[in-house]
Amino acid sequence: MEKKERAKQRPGMYFSTQQKHTIVKAFLEGGKSKQAIWKEFTGSHRECGKILKFMRQLGYIDDSVKKKPISFYMKDKPSTNKLVELPEKDERDAEIRQLKLQLEDSQIREQAYLVMIELVERELKINIRKKSFTK
Repeated sequence: MEKKERAKQRPGMYFSTQQKHTIVKAFLEGGKSKQAIWKEFTGSHRECGKILKFMRQLGYIDDSVKKKPISFYMKDKPSTNKLVELPEKDERDAEIRQLKLQLEDSQIREQAYLVMIELVERELKINIRKKSFTK
């Protein structure tokens, strides 16, 4: 039987504490992005959050601030169990009247467009309506 070949793994990058300090200080000086600094020091294009990890490890970022649990954020969220309040009857009637007027206006507009299309097709002999047998 042949031995199964293992997938080749990239060699891990190990950085000494001094190298980590150098990378972090270059980042903190500003002027370059994290990716540019990472590429400068390692030759790799992807930084993957390593500089922030180094900053936490070396104490540049204070980790004493703990992240709040998700349940903390959920307490302030309004509940969705509340019933939706319906508007007053007068407000509903006014809205219905307004919607009926809008419907009537759109129907009149549609009739005007149809008449315009018929006139153009008849007088200018231009076919505007889509033919059913076209692709």
